[in-house]
Amino acid sequence: MTIETLSLHPFRAEDAQRLTDLITSPGVLKYLTLPTPYKLEHAQDFINRCITQHLPQCGVWVNGELAGCIGLGNPPGGDATIQMVGYWYGAAYHGKGIATRALEQFLPLIPALAPQCHSIVAFTHCDNTASQRVIEKNGFTSNGMVSEYNGKLLPFSAAYQYTRRVRDIIDHTFTLKPWEKADTDTLHHLISPVEITSNLLIPTPYQLHHAQEFIRETISAPYCRYAICSKGNIVGGIGAEYTPAANGKQDIKIGYWLGTAYRGQGFATAAVKLMLQLIPSLMPEHNTIYARVLKHNKPSAKVLENCGFTYTGEVLQDTGTDTAAEVYHFEYRNTLT
Repeated sequence: MTIETLSLHPFRAEDAQRLTDLITSPGVLKYLTLPTPYKLEHAQDFINRCITQHLPQCGVWVNGELAGCIGLGNPPGGDATIQMVGYWYGAAYHGKGIATRALEQFLPLIPALAPQCHSIVAFTHCDNTASQRVIEKNGFTSNGMVSEYNGKLLPFSAAYQYTRRVRDIIDHTFTLKPWEKADTDTLHHLISPVEITSNLLIPTPYQLHHAQEFIRETISAPYCRYAICSKGNIVGGIGAEYTPAANGKQDIKIGYWLGTAYRGQGFATAAVKLMLQLIPSLMPEHNTIYARVLKHNKPSAKVLENCGFTYTGEVLQDTGTDTAAEVYHFEYRNTLT
């Protein structure tokens, strides 16, 4: 099998039969703590809980077909600062590097999916050497063989335990992380140049107290706002917010910016793609995802096109002044690629 595309997407109700077939393929249930025999109603219940409870679980699509699952859960003992990562794949997808690539894609989502989490734990059966290699290739540290965790017996007799700090993910990958008070000066330094504030339609000059207020609001309320980080360095910001839709429901508007020294390096495209993967879990109730860019901002328009957005026309956007701005309107067309 040639892996042309590998992507993470939320489960849909119509995926239940495919999910059942994958889980019941040879050798898969051996390493999972799931009902045996695993039936269609089990898959339907799992997918329904993913949708209604917004669980941090993703389907892994390979070449446009559902191949398996990856996600977070509470480890034994229940500690909000620790999350357990787990994954599985249908038998036809074993031994092809899919698990390694999917985990590599999933890890950068964790700082935003689980903002209270400081450490990720994983357990592998003692004889599951393939899974152990996947975990080790993704930077986890082995803690040896265990039979219990936080004073709770594991659901299987013994396993190898692995851990990785969330801070380590931020420091060594490209990711989105929640803004912190300590980021105030960095935010002010990066966003204050007039060529950035004019494109974002925010106060000019952008002063330190604006940055302080932004971070104070972001920390105190459930805003979907993140610092864009490349190997521990903040290079910009991205966010998503609900806006009223014509049918009385809600759309989602996304916006982003980069510090002037970080443009032209693919950071904006990578950040938008991460945000699109996060929205189904963080902001599931919506109609359309859209973005707007000023007409002269051709690089930003190209970013949106690269991320699957389609130009739908020009609109006027309120600027908080007497003059509205003419902007390009883009809408996201979600595909399983």
